[in-house]
Parts: sequence; structure tokens; C-alpha cells
Amino acid sequence: MQRKNRNLKSQLFKVGFFFLIIGLLIFFSPTLIKIKEEVFEEMRLAIFQMNINKDNTTINDVNTENLVITNEETQILKEEPKQEKKTTYSYIGELNIPAIRLKRGFVSKESKYNDINYNITIANEADYPDVPAGNFILMAHSGNAYISFFDKLYKLQIGDQASVSYNANTYNYHLVKVYNQPKTGKVTIYRNSYVKTLTLITCTHEDDYNQTIYIFEEI
Repeated sequence: MQRKNRNLKSQLFKVGFFFLIIGLLIFFSPTLIKIKEEVFEEMRLAIFQMNINKDNTTINDVNTENLVITNEETQILKEEPKQEKKTTYSYIGELNIPAIRLKRGFVSKESKYNDINYNITIANEADYPDVPAGNFILMAHSGNAYISFFDKLYKLQIGDQASVSYNANTYNYHLVKVYNQPKTGKVTIYRNSYVKTLTLITCTHEDDYNQTIYIFEEI
């Protein structure tokens, strides 16, 4: 009789232990799934960073301080009508991105209107489009101010095309890479140093702390 009771208790213990394990798995499964997703995300980001750095050259210290607008300046800009300032520009070329219906001229680096408060701006570190394997770097604001010429860049997808007209020639590119960096006043550009590149830099859409870099390569 005692032996039978012991067997019954043993079986009950096994059944109880089984249901305890099942309960713990059910309880912790969301946590385990979250941990798994976080691990996969870290691996994905690590692989992405390796792909960015592989066979690329790095251009450090591209100055983007002018892309940051104070709250007071933002309010003033929102109150202005979205139109050009009444100034005559001597454009030396034009940026065209059909996917977002962007067509805008740019002035030379030396012009006093090569400023994001007037135009799409050529970075001081940029090469002009006719430089072999060069990097033509353009900056502009995003948002809803009248000078937010890059306000629709966030809608672009990999493969979308852009063209730059300069010195009676047209240079065609396609988007190959998009990534964000914190707003520190400078950005690091990752690109293939053997390919002519167009780089566009603007504030990240609906994000006050980051800026987005769009890398186009010549077709």
C-alpha cells in the first residue's frame, strides 16, 4: 500500500513538474522572443556596418553645423511663405530626382548664396561632378520651412535615380545606400572610392537628433 502511494506521488510530481515547465515556457516565451529579436538585430547591424566599411573610403569631418536650426529660427521659417527669396542666382548646375519631383539649381562653392538658407548647398569637402571618382556632396534642410528643399528625400527607395547637370553635361546616378548619424555638426561618409558618387545630406525625417546620408553611385 505504501509502495502504491509512493508511485502515485511520484507520478503526480512528474505531471506537476511537466505542467510547471510548460507554464514557465509560456510565461517567458515573449521575453525569449524579444531577446532573440534583439540578438538578430545586433547581428544585422554588425553585418550592415561591415558591408558599409568594406572596400569603401571614409571622408571624415564633413561640416553639417548649418543643418541645425534653433527653435526660434524654426518658428520664423515656418511663418515665411514657401518660396524663393527675392534674389537673382547664377546657377552653375541642377539636381533632378524624378521620384520625388525635385528639380533645383545650385550655385558655385564660392558664391555667397551657397548657403542652406538660400539654396541646396555644396559642401566645402565636395568634388564637382566632373571629377573622376569624385564625391559631389549636397546639403539642404528637410521639414516644412520654405528652404526645406530636401523635405521629400525620406521617400526615396534603393535604386531610385538622380541626375546632375553641370558644365553642359548630365551625370546619372542611382541610390545604393541610406544611413543615419547623430547630429554632431559633422558626418562620416562611406562610399566606394572607385565610383563617382553623389551624396545628399539632410536632417532625418521627424527626428530631432539624427541626420540622414543618401549615397548615389554613377550609372
